[in-house]
Amino acid sequence: MPRSNLSQNANNLYFQECAKKGNYAGDLIAPLIRKLSSKYIGRKVLDVGAGSRALINLIPEVIGLDLVPKHPKIIKGNIAKIPFEDNYFDTVFAIEVLEHLDNETLKQGLKEVCRVLKKGSYFVITIPFKEKLEENMVICPKCGFKFHRIGHNQSFSEIKIKNILEENNFKIIKIKIFPLGSMARHSFLKHFWQIFNKFNLGFRPSNLFVIASKK
Repeated sequence: MPRSNLSQNANNLYFQECAKKGNYAGDLIAPLIRKLSSKYIGRKVLDVGAGSRALINLIPEVIGLDLVPKHPKIIKGNIAKIPFEDNYFDTVFAIEVLEHLDNETLKQGLKEVCRVLKKGSYFVITIPFKEKLEENMVICPKCGFKFHRIGHNQSFSEIKIKNILEENNFKIIKIKIFPLGSMARHSFLKHFWQIFNKFNLGFRPSNLFVIASKK
C-alpha cells in the first residue's frame, strides 16, 4: 500500500478509535478548529452536533445542539430541525457532522443552517476528505446487515461540498485540506504539515476545513 494511503488510513483510524472509546471526533479537534476559525466567530454561536461540549468550553456564548445532550448549554435537537428563529446566529459550526447524514437530511440540514444564520454570517465545517466509504463497511454477523463502522453516509470532495453549499445559498470563503486527526495528536503539524505533505513524509491531508457565508 502506498505511503499516502497508509497515512490517511492512520488519520481515519484515529477518529474510529476515538469513537470506540466513547469520545467525539469533533471534540478532540476542537482547540484546533477554534484557532483556525477565530476570525469568523461572532457573538451568537451554534455548535450543531456538540458532542460533549468541547467547543462550548472554548467559545463564549455558544449554544450546543445534539441528539443526546451532555451539558446544560446543549439542547436536544438535530440539524434538520433547528429550534431557533430565522437570522439568529452569527456563526454555526458543524464539526464532523455532515458525513453522517443521508441525502435528504443533508439537504434539509443545510437549509436550516442557512435559515438560522444572519446574512453574511459564517458556517464552519469539517468533514472527511474523499473517504472511501466501502473500506469502512462492516457486516453484522447475526443479521448480515452491512453498515459503516462509524455511521458515515457521505464522502466529500472539494467540488462536491462547494456545489452543495452554493446550491443552498452559501458562498465559499475558504476550503483547506488538513490531516486534522494527526494534527490533533502532533501539535507541530499545525506549522509544518505542508512540508511533510510536499515531500511525502507520511502525513497526508484527510479532512476538509470549510468556511462559507450566507449570501
